[in-house]
Amino acid sequence: MRPAAAALLLPALACAAGARPPFAPDPADAGPSRCLLVAPFENASDAPHAGEAATAAVRAALDPGRTAALADDDLRALFRDTPLELPEGVSPSLALELAELTGADAAVYGAVEGRSRDAASPTLLVSLRVVAAGGRELLVAETVPVRPGAGEAPEDAIRRALASARPALARLGDASGGRCFDPARLGALRGVAMAEVRRQPAPAAPAAVIPVAAPAPAAAPGPAAEPAGTRTPRQAEWARRLAAGERFVLEDAAFAGRTAELQRDGGLADLVLALAAAPGVAVRVEAFVDATADAVADQRLTQAMADAAVERLRELGVAEARLSGVGYGGERPLLPNFTVRGRTANRRLEIVGHAGP
Repeated sequence: MRPAAAALLLPALACAAGARPPFAPDPADAGPSRCLLVAPFENASDAPHAGEAATAAVRAALDPGRTAALADDDLRALFRDTPLELPEGVSPSLALELAELTGADAAVYGAVEGRSRDAASPTLLVSLRVVAAGGRELLVAETVPVRPGAGEAPEDAIRRALASARPALARLGDASGGRCFDPARLGALRGVAMAEVRRQPAPAAPAAVIPVAAPAPAAAPGPAAEPAGTRTPRQAEWARRLAAGERFVLEDAAFAGRTAELQRDGGLADLVLALAAAPGVAVRVEAFVDATADAVADQRLTQAMADAAVERLRELGVAEARLSGVGYGGERPLLPNFTVRGRTANRRLEIVGHAGP
C-alpha cells in the first residue's frame, strides 16, 4: 500500500472501530465539496449486488442543487474498452486518484461487508467516506449497520439503512452553481486511455523492424554510412531525432523500482552511438516517476535518476559539455497511476536534443 493510501485509511479505520463517532462537517468548515466523484463501492459481502445498491443510495442522497456528481456509470464509460477499465469496486486510493485526475473536489467511496444469509443474525456493514481530493481531509465518515428484515432483500435493506447518511451528504457542496468536470479534461483522460489501447500491439514492433536491419550491412562498407555511426534502426532513428531537436522516451533503460539505481542501460549505450552520429548536438536527460503525495521527494528522486543517467553517459565516453539532466517528479504522466502499467510507464527517462556547445 502506498503511503498516501495508508494515511487516508488510518483515520477511516479508527472511526469504523469506534475510536470516534461518525463525523459530518459543518458546511462552513468542510472546504470545497461541490464537484464529487462517486466511485463504485467495494463489495466484500455475500450479497451479489450490495456494492451497486450502496453506490446508488449514496448518489441519490446528494443534493443536486448543491453538488454535481461524476458517478460510477460516468466513470465506467470514461474507461470502457480500454486496458484501464475500472474494477467492479474501487479502492480508496484509486478513488482519490480518479478524483484528482478528473478535477473533482472530493471523492465519495465505501465498502459493504458482512453476511446477509446468516439465519441467526444477518448483518451487513456499510462504510461511507467523503475525502477531499487535494489535502485528503476527511469530510464525511459514516459506518452503517444493516440488518435485513424477514423477507427483505439485502440490497433493499442497504438502501433503507443508508437513509441515516442523508443529512451528512445533503450538507456537502454549495448553491453557487459553479461548473464541474470540464468535458475537455475528461476527453483528454479518455484519449490517454485509448492511446494505451493503440499501444498494446507495440511488443510486435521490434519484429517488424528486424527485417529492415538485414540490408544494413550492405550499406555499412560505403563511406556514406560510416558518418551515421549507427548499427541499428533505433540508433539511426534516435540520431535523426536528436539532430531535429525532438523529444523521445529512452527505451531499454530502467531503474530498480523507485530508486536511482540503474538496472538496465542498453538504451544509454544506444544513445551514445546516436550522439556520435549527431555532431554538434547536446542532450538534456529528463527523468519522471509515478507521482506520490510527496511532490518534493518525487522531484529529488527524479533528479537523482537524471544524474545517474548522465553519469553513465559520461562513463561511456560522451563529453560532459554535451550533457545535462533534470528531474520533473511526477509531472507530465503518460498514463494514469492507478495501474501497474501506468506507474511503470510514468517511471521513465526522456531525451531532448538541442544545439551543443
